[in-house]
Amino acid sequence: MSGEERRAQIVRGAYEVILEKGLAGAVTRDVTRQLGVGSGLLHHYFENWAELRAEAVRAFISSEIAALETRLTEVPPEDLMVHLMDWMVSDPNYRFWGLWLDAIEEARRDVDLAVIIEEGYRRWHATIEDAIKRTVKAGMGSCRSPADAAWRISALIDGLMGMLVLGRTALTPDAVRELLMQHVAMELCEKANGTYGNTARDRT
Repeated sequence: MSGEERRAQIVRGAYEVILEKGLAGAVTRDVTRQLGVGSGLLHHYFENWAELRAEAVRAFISSEIAALETRLTEVPPEDLMVHLMDWMVSDPNYRFWGLWLDAIEEARRDVDLAVIIEEGYRRWHATIEDAIKRTVKAGMGSCRSPADAAWRISALIDGLMGMLVLGRTALTPDAVRELLMQHVAMELCEKANGTYGNTARDRT
């Protein structure tokens, strides 16, 4: 392998371990065991575990959001928000959300992770904002400030998915999806049942 390929392999191994053991529970020896290599190889490419952990989180978040962005470019405007909310609950094991929420918690004590989470929030916000803008442009609702609406939707997503990840809630994935769609409907001045178009109040 080239140095770049080996580094990428180590990063993949690290986030596979992190997905299995959690961000706080994973350590360097778990990665070496996963890859079947010595710790010296890891330290050749990464100064310490904190650096490798941060890079693994960055790679995972980036790949997940990039995949979603690609899918959304292929979806017609009238289906964008539905597709986005379907994606939220598409993984029954909540791997992305488990790692994302763990990383937010760990970022309070890790400056490198804090930077990565900030970057992730910006890209995630931009993805939601773009979906709102495309929906509005297609005449499927209206929104005074897509940027503000995207932050509110993002915050609600984090809260609801956090309850699903915890597993101690009466909420189901279908219920979470419905709550998100109801909120999107309000943000886009839609009717509560999710149909598009301005309400009577907005037309007066």
